[in-house]
Parts: sequence; C-alpha cells; structure tokens
Amino acid sequence: MKKKVSLIAFAIIIVLIMTVYITAHHYFGLMNERPIFSCKQHQDDTLRLAIIGDSWAFYHHDYDVPLAQQLSEKTHHPVKTSTYGLCGATSKEVYCSIFEDETLHRLLKNGFDYCFLSVGINDTYKKMGADYYAHHTTLILRFLLQNGISPIILEIPDYDINFAYEHQTSGRKCLRQLSMLITNSSLDCRQDYRQALRKRLDEAHIAQQIALIPNLQWPMRLYLSDRMHLNEKGYKVLDYCLTSIIAKHCIK
Repeated sequence: MKKKVSLIAFAIIIVLIMTVYITAHHYFGLMNERPIFSCKQHQDDTLRLAIIGDSWAFYHHDYDVPLAQQLSEKTHHPVKTSTYGLCGATSKEVYCSIFEDETLHRLLKNGFDYCFLSVGINDTYKKMGADYYAHHTTLILRFLLQNGISPIILEIPDYDINFAYEHQTSGRKCLRQLSMLITNSSLDCRQDYRQALRKRLDEAHIAQQIALIPNLQWPMRLYLSDRMHLNEKGYKVLDYCLTSIIAKHCIK
C-alpha cells in the first residue's frame, strides 16, 4: 500500500514538474518569425504615422491630433496618425498581435510611412529575459522594414522600476522573483535589455535603419504618480522627439 501511494505521489510530482516546464516554456519561449503580410503602398503626398505597442502607445490616443498638426507644420505634408496600444503587452505579445489581433492587423495593412514602436517596459517589469525582448522586438522591426515602413523605437525608458516592483502585491512579487530566476534577470534589468537589443540589431544588420528615441529623454517629472506612464508633459516631449526625427528624415 505504501509503495502504491509513493508511486502515485511520484507520478503527481512528475506531472506537476512537466506542467510547470511546459507553461514556462510557452510563456518565456521565443517565437519563430512568421510569414509577413503585405501592407498597402501609397502614392500620394500624405505622411502616415502609426503608433503601436504597449500602454505608452495606448495612452497616446488623446495626443494624435496635436501631433499630426505639429508634423504637418514641420514637414509641409498632410499627416495622418493612427494609434493602437495594448496595455501590459510585452514585445512577444505585440508581435503576435500584428498577426492575430484583427484591429492591429487591419490598421497595419492600411500602410504607413513611419511607425513608432513602444515595447520593452513590460518586458523589464515582468522580467521576461533580455533575449526574449531583443528577439521579438527585432521581429517587429523586420516586419515593418520589409513593408517599407521606417521604424522609430522607444529605447526602454528610465521609469522607476524599483518603485514599480515595490508597489506590487506579494503574489506578484513572488512571480517576478521566479521570472528573475528563470530568465537570469536582475531587479533593474533595463540596461541589460537595451544592450541585448543593440547587439541583436547589429547582428541582423538593420541597426542603421532604425531611429531611436534614447532613454535619457525621460526625467521623473514627465511621469504620472505611478512613475511608469507619461503625463501630459511627457507626451509633449515624446511628440517633439517624433516630429524632430520624421522632419529630419523628410529633409534628406
């Protein structure tokens, strides 16, 4: 009887270990690059800008019209901006959404000249791993480039990562600690992730085709009280950066 109980307990432990392994592999695993779909190519003089990614993109919606006006004044072109952000999304989830989220898929198929991409904040917040972030961000950038869209990427900003961790529930802190163990991430892993992306872009030979908004643009006075999301002044700085990059590119 004791032997039977021991065998059952052993089997349960094996099943639990396998379940945890499969779940972790799915959660932290790297996706293969998916076949791209074609985005529309426009022949008119209208400048089109997409803003996609995480919550920084999502909350930009209220500033789309002022940004379009600002861009039009600087570039002397009609401007259309379209925003679609996924709050809490990691780089992998944004990449998947390009193909699986009907709204984002349809938006990108309309075709754009430029795309501002905000990813990485949730990768570092959730400790998904430097390779995870660099790999999936590169896949997004490759997709944009293959469709003739010029990417502008937000370098992972200096949001208050320690404050974000301390203000989580105990349960979430335990999950973050487990993630740090699995992905070999430190609590403040931002610089490691930035360096991993730079290396991956160099290896993919696309670094020179990417415009970067550096992390030093974001002092704490530009954040909301959560020290993670931009306030109105922060979005004005972001839009100034976008306008400067696109206007400079149009002059070339």
